Amino acid sequence: MPPSSDDGAVRRVVVLPKPLHARPAGQLARLAGRHKENTILLVAGEKNANARGVLAVMAMGAVTGTEVTVTVTGPDAEAVADEAADILTAAEAVDG
Repeated sequence: MPPSSDDGAVRRVVVLPKPLHARPAGQLARLAGRHKENTILLVAGEKNANARGVLAVMAMGAVTGTEVTVTVTGPDAEAVADEAADILTAAEAVDG
């Protein structure tokens, strides 16, 4: 079973296959918007961001190979954490 914690938060740790750019940041913000009762926090190194903020997520500066911890609290946290991890690990190419 995927990692969870005693505080009710669900955590997923992913390694980025590409830099964290605008498209996945926007997808994470839309996910957070669809699940307003949940909190989705991202941590990469010493930087963190709430997934609701596209610019905050991009400002983390996470590049290919960065380990990102996704922490979700609230109802359906397991499913939301899985979807957030899927967004972060999608193998789409970076535009530009």
